[in-house]
Amino acid sequence: MKRRIVNILNLLLLAILFASCKQVVLRVDSIPGNTPKGQAIYVAGNFNNWDPGDQRYQLQLNKDSSYTIKLPPGFGSVEYKFTRGDWTTVEKDICGYEIGNRSTLLGESDTVSNSILSWGDLDPENCPRLTLVVDSLPANTPKDSKISVAGNFNSWNPDESTSFEKDSSTGKYLITIPRPPNFNELEFKITRGDLSTSESDEFGNALPSRTAKFGTKDTLKVNVDGWIDRPDKKGSDRVVLIIKSLPKNTPAGDDFYLISSLNDWTPGDKNYIFQKNRQGEYFFPMPRKKRILEYKITRGYWPTVEVDRFGNDIANRETDLMEFDTVYLSIQGWKDIPETRDYEVTVVLENLPETTPPNEDFYIAGNFNGWNPKRNRNKFEKDDRGRLLVNLRRDNYTLEFKITRGSWESIEVDQYGSDIPNRFYYYKDIDTIHIDVANWKDRPRFDTDKVTLVINKLPDNTPRLDALYLAPDFNGWNPEDKSQIFLTLPDGRPYIDIKKRGNSTSYKITRGGWGRVEVDEWGNEIPDRVINFGFADTVYIEVQKWRDFGGNY
Repeated sequence: MKRRIVNILNLLLLAILFASCKQVVLRVDSIPGNTPKGQAIYVAGNFNNWDPGDQRYQLQLNKDSSYTIKLPPGFGSVEYKFTRGDWTTVEKDICGYEIGNRSTLLGESDTVSNSILSWGDLDPENCPRLTLVVDSLPANTPKDSKISVAGNFNSWNPDESTSFEKDSSTGKYLITIPRPPNFNELEFKITRGDLSTSESDEFGNALPSRTAKFGTKDTLKVNVDGWIDRPDKKGSDRVVLIIKSLPKNTPAGDDFYLISSLNDWTPGDKNYIFQKNRQGEYFFPMPRKKRILEYKITRGYWPTVEVDRFGNDIANRETDLMEFDTVYLSIQGWKDIPETRDYEVTVVLENLPETTPPNEDFYIAGNFNGWNPKRNRNKFEKDDRGRLLVNLRRDNYTLEFKITRGSWESIEVDQYGSDIPNRFYYYKDIDTIHIDVANWKDRPRFDTDKVTLVINKLPDNTPRLDALYLAPDFNGWNPEDKSQIFLTLPDGRPYIDIKKRGNSTSYKITRGGWGRVEVDEWGNEIPDRVINFGFADTVYIEVQKWRDFGGNY
């Protein structure tokens, strides 16, 4: 009987041991999107002396895009990490930082699922935060300055929560910015507390906003060259020439030279070569002297001297060295490069309202595309400098357009939310058009129950005793509704409060009848004025002329 009990216990023990020795499958369900295509994935652990490229432990790629491998049978727990063949490619956390060893208990489960968030040799793709590090500050930065960041994530209003902390060991300034919901790109400037003390270039000139994409890096290092409110005192003794734009056909890698009476008009003088600053601009500093400098720019010899956009010689440039600190130059063409007529006009979106949704597409609608608000060939695209631009053919003499986000409901409007006239240009006068969008019609800034309409200017011949009427859509366009008479501000300007009815109100101004309605400065009928609610509490307009005083019928 005792022998039978012992045998049963031995069988139970063997069963437990057998169960504990069952092989475990490690499964990788997802890998970073920037994982090089076709690269093998390995597992390294205490079961193979932590060999990061052990061919025996290469994971198998399955049809469902997962990776699996069976661990050898054994007892207890195992520790492991995934690599792509060596320790420089070991897996990291979502922001690219080191992670602890993974572990599992053999026999506890058949399959252990894993997700790899980033690799040691590649930038993380989905990091939910970004750390800014200021590597250097200008020498004239006041002691104990509070270094802060202003950007699109905090309405460009730096406060205590966006101040950098100084690392006592390195002396560098650091701040970590969590990724706001639905935010893909960070726009920012370094400041000393507000935008009036924001960073500048080395010459004290204001800089465009810096940009960084969330998810592509966990840390971004920046250098501050100057402050706009504290120009370098050395700048008072020098003048800086900066080349702001170059012809598109400028050969890559060419140097640019200043030629003038300062160097006997020598076209390739190495002492007068332009240098490149951190913003990618070419600059040349010179001592300030009491003289008018005459000069031109070349690429090293006279046949490469600058010319106008049509290839014609230009007069010498002239700059009073006592009048300017910084002179910006735009070079239109080079003499040695044959003229290539530019059949396109480039439209550049410079500034967009803060209410612009992230990841939006922008379109140009005009007389060149039948006023189609969403034609793909007229969609703005980013160039290698991150600018949004679109090229238009010079098909007509005139160019009329507006900017949209793909529909007439999302068209641009002015600072008050009112519809704007078509933008109008002559093709022959321009190569590039720079556009600022004030607001979008479908993106009001705030909720409001009324708008005050103020008339800033009336025609000189407006009868002094005539009442002014609002003729709006909400009263059937009645031009002499006594409930819609303008009142007078203390300074004499007419005003009226318009209550919110829907999202917008269309209207015109009259003196009590359609025969006495406002017209444009040439006496022609004007389009209906429109107020879109939610952009301003006060809207200011000007009346140019009355129909009964010089208007056309």
